Amino acid sequence: MKVKILAVDDEPEVLEFLQKRLEKYGYAVVTAGDGVEGILSSRKENPDLILLDIMMPNKDGMTMLRELQADESTRRIPVIMVTAKGETNSVLEGQSFGATDYIIKPFDFDDLLRYIRRYAPDVIT
Repeated sequence: MKVKILAVDDEPEVLEFLQKRLEKYGYAVVTAGDGVEGILSSRKENPDLILLDIMMPNKDGMTMLRELQADESTRRIPVIMVTAKGETNSVLEGQSFGATDYIIKPFDFDDLLRYIRRYAPDVIT
């Protein structure tokens, strides 16, 4: 069974890039364009891992992260923040709300893949 990743970002080109690249490595990828869609998708799709941007319309990533942590059905899903907000206070805030890890845009795809494999290592490449 493929590991399922939910990528949540308001930039369609980022979602397309992540989906295409991760699917080449054997991951099943579901996407959402903001935190509202992200919450709905996380409950419906039951992903093994979530890649989450912070700065998004409708519901930002920190709000979504808090909601994920408050919901028994989603609180155990590892969440890697993938965002341009690289300030120390943003990293600490993400960690305090339950982010599993934090990677800053622009990122090297191989670095992101190492983070993903840390929490979803079941895919054979």
